Amino acid sequence: MAGGSGVLDHLPTASELLTGYRADSVTDRLAAMPLHDIEGLWEFTGQGTLMAIERDPLTHGAATRYRMVAVRSSDLALRPGTVMGYLTPTSRRGRYDARIYTATTDEGTRLRKLARHTITLSDESSRIIIKPYGRLLRFNWWRLIFPYMYRSLITPIERREDDLDGCIRVYPPPAVPLNPVYL
Repeated sequence: MAGGSGVLDHLPTASELLTGYRADSVTDRLAAMPLHDIEGLWEFTGQGTLMAIERDPLTHGAATRYRMVAVRSSDLALRPGTVMGYLTPTSRRGRYDARIYTATTDEGTRLRKLARHTITLSDESSRIIIKPYGRLLRFNWWRLIFPYMYRSLITPIERREDDLDGCIRVYPPPAVPLNPVYL
């Protein structure tokens, strides 16, 4: 987007704390409104953290921004209502561009350091896959000591592609359950 700014370009540098994020109150709120495909309660695989994804009331249309908010966390320092990140739809159905806080503040009560991620909603809308994107750079400190032995001071590191990090839908219940019951 040349010369413009998107809804993910000007976000708070540290997470906000919102009220009304107990599991039952979030479920009641979601049940009372028409939901977009990505909206609902999601549980992170392998950790038990429960997160709500809801529309930001100040955005709409193709510029809709969603908030990722902690409802229950495996980390006791992360309080319910802590904004974990933001996402917005891309031109591909079921794909979202996200900024997710990836570190804690010094006191450990808020999140900071936004990182770029892609969130992909599965075809049956029961799972989301979260992948970081962008480049990592490695500083080659030995280049300062041995200037002719190594070519560059900074080396790009490509991130590996994997589909292992993500969430499973808790509410509204998916059409295909996580653990089907066989009779």
